[in-house]
Amino acid sequence: MIGPVPAQATQPVQASPVVISGRTGTATVDKLLKAEILINHGQEAEAKAILLELEEQPSGDRTRKNQIQFLLGLLDMQDKDYVSAISRFRRILVFDPTAVRVRLEMGRTFFMMGRYGDAERQFLYARAGKLPKTVLANVDRYLGAIRQRKTFAYGVTVAIAPDSNLNAGPATDTISLYGLPFQLSPNAKANSGIGLTVDANTEWAPGIGKRTKWRVGAQLHRAQYLKTEFDDMTLALYTGPQVTLKRWDLNLLGNVSRRWYGDRGYATAFGPSADANYFLNPHLGVGVNVNVHQIDYDLNSLQNGLGKSVGLNFFYTPTAASFMSGAISVGRQDARFSAYAFGSRQFGLDYVREFAGGLTVGVAPTFTAINYEAPLAAFAVARRDRQYTVQLSLLDRRIDFHGITPRIVYTFIDNQSNIDLFRFTRNRLEIGLTSSF
Repeated sequence: MIGPVPAQATQPVQASPVVISGRTGTATVDKLLKAEILINHGQEAEAKAILLELEEQPSGDRTRKNQIQFLLGLLDMQDKDYVSAISRFRRILVFDPTAVRVRLEMGRTFFMMGRYGDAERQFLYARAGKLPKTVLANVDRYLGAIRQRKTFAYGVTVAIAPDSNLNAGPATDTISLYGLPFQLSPNAKANSGIGLTVDANTEWAPGIGKRTKWRVGAQLHRAQYLKTEFDDMTLALYTGPQVTLKRWDLNLLGNVSRRWYGDRGYATAFGPSADANYFLNPHLGVGVNVNVHQIDYDLNSLQNGLGKSVGLNFFYTPTAASFMSGAISVGRQDARFSAYAFGSRQFGLDYVREFAGGLTVGVAPTFTAINYEAPLAAFAVARRDRQYTVQLSLLDRRIDFHGITPRIVYTFIDNQSNIDLFRFTRNRLEIGLTSSF
């Protein structure tokens, strides 16, 4: 069992302002100050009536509007109307994503609701701001409690996805095989189209000991196109223990996944993975992961083999409105036929920033190098690929319906290869809705 909820979660409402307007000579400001005084004297009902009246009055003073929403949010929390409180705090953060005090209260509200993933995100952002030592210690207690209490999570993203190259085919019409030119079939060349994509994940992690959980999770990716021969779906399942210590998270999982392509079985993979994450402090962490899996292909057993990879990663919250993570990994995929075996290296970064006005922008560049062990009979050289990927995402925080938010993602892929057949570019756009808890 974890310790008690941090003391701040049970304190009465305080009218300590985010920022109070400097104007003091009007009846409107007097009413706002009167509401704050009433709150400090425990007369919340009277204060709320005044604040609701002020909320309906037009004003061009954004600071004043934010203060009204903040106080109403605090009163909503005291009334345990957490949904309304979240809505009010979210309105403030749309215009001022660096409002640390608002993030603290929003994180506390999510914590009270049991939405620990959302609470953790807000506390991490808040901790990157300038906070007194006593508040930092309280935030750290919340984050420690969240790591132990978080037992259920899920996320869903649905999008319409125009794609310039559904099958990652080459732009050329002819290629050289065995030193002779051959015409590519229509399905082998680059095919464009519009599809519907669904990405979903869920995890249940009940406690089985003081610092131990048992994780059970599933992930689904489905891309459905009018040209059904390019439909792509992967279902992955995993389970295993997680140990949560003061500065460590340790996971040992068994994994199995199944992929279908063109609505036909494509490959099955299974094997163990292990990872360890160390928190240097609550907003900076590093990790290492190891993965071993056997992959078996339905149509070509010569590709079957054991895969191994090891990776390093980090996450960092530099400001109260931004988040950064990165990863580097090296791997080896064996195969029955050496021409299908390869080694790989990958480097990736991900940066997300919330801007005033409600927009959240993300950029994620990735570089992948793949070197095959031997040449196929049709080619004179072993395949060498260098893939450059950039993903840009745009999310509008002003629109939120029960946690569902619109999102646009653009992905550009440039796969450079020493063999024409495997050289391609791809532009993909996803316009849809996303939700995670």
